[in-house]
Amino acid sequence: MSLKGNAIIGQSGGPTIVINSSLVGAIQAAYDVDEIQRFYGAIHGMDGLLNEQLCDLFREDPDIVEAMRYVPSAGLGTSRIKPHDKDLERAMEVFKAHNVRYFFYIGGDDSQLACHKVSELAKTSDWEMHVVGIPKTIDNNLVVTDCSPGFGSAARYAATCCQYVGRDAEAFGTLEVVEIMGRNEGWLTGAASAARPAPDAPPHLVYLPEVKVTREQLISDVKEKYDEHGYCVIAVSEGFAFEGEDRVTTSEQVDEFGHCRLGGVAQWLSDVIEEGVGVRSRHDKLGNLQRCFAATASQVDLDQAYAVGQNAVHWAVEGQTDIMVTIERENDDPYQWECGATSLTTVAGASKAVPREWINEAGNDVTEEFVTYCKPLMTGRACELDTGFTSFPRFRKQQVGCELCTYEREK
Repeated sequence: MSLKGNAIIGQSGGPTIVINSSLVGAIQAAYDVDEIQRFYGAIHGMDGLLNEQLCDLFREDPDIVEAMRYVPSAGLGTSRIKPHDKDLERAMEVFKAHNVRYFFYIGGDDSQLACHKVSELAKTSDWEMHVVGIPKTIDNNLVVTDCSPGFGSAARYAATCCQYVGRDAEAFGTLEVVEIMGRNEGWLTGAASAARPAPDAPPHLVYLPEVKVTREQLISDVKEKYDEHGYCVIAVSEGFAFEGEDRVTTSEQVDEFGHCRLGGVAQWLSDVIEEGVGVRSRHDKLGNLQRCFAATASQVDLDQAYAVGQNAVHWAVEGQTDIMVTIERENDDPYQWECGATSLTTVAGASKAVPREWINEAGNDVTEEFVTYCKPLMTGRACELDTGFTSFPRFRKQQVGCELCTYEREK
């Protein structure tokens, strides 16, 4: 007998260019299943769930829902909350009050951990509910899945920026350091080299957190490339650090997940390089545009994001729970893929680094194997909006009535 009831979906952590495509995939899949009677969106993710701020997604205009597929950032709003035991108990109260039998959570490794905890509590609370995680992160560090939706488009943006800033550096004959997101993993920074039109095109040097180099080696690398090309573009991960030295942070404070706030490595490294090489050096921090510049959206990325949302709903109503939807690569060229699933216990709180064999021996670039992996994920022009002068569609987010008392969260 099928499980009938309502569903809640939330978006968590840093937004991406394609996270709304996953949301739309889930909503449109839910249109066609009898098991989901009402589909609620948690406004601002876990924060909205705990505060019972829910909107009825079935009451949204279907044309707006379809248009949201191409809108960047998180259409429901997002938050970074690590739920503790009382939070999880509150979440269960919300589920019961609104007869929620399906829970979907779009996010990275920390979000998948929260998803798993919800699933475990549902079992011990004798509340039948199917819980499915939907992958999302530009960092591309989720384990098991071949790639994470959001990565391909952010990678395309980073690669495009390095090509363009290279034109500026070449014109002036300068050094340019480009800081790229990714926290402790260098997938996104490595991807900046995947779109080189020629071997001598920028970025000329790529430094990832997975391999430490000395100051002396990096200065020598830059001098060599500058002498060869008359300019040099260096792509560096925000989590980069020299051998034996600490990473650059903007604050000593950490978030609820214990993550420090990284940033500033480009400015710091630019000063180090200018002093060491004796050539003017400038820096750029790509920043939040990596997460929301829809003009560089990858069609492959959009398609995968939509598919994981759809499959999450299909598999949940078929009875699967405590899983995360994955992407499985079937072939490199031509690129072929399909959706799969893995247990949340496998992915919860885990992270995937760039394999050492995909980084060259000197630790200053990626290998052809990395490019073979990465390049298909960045392909296909997908911009459906005039992102130069556009008014993005938005959900109305018509809230449903609260059934519980106000919740005061302990921090």
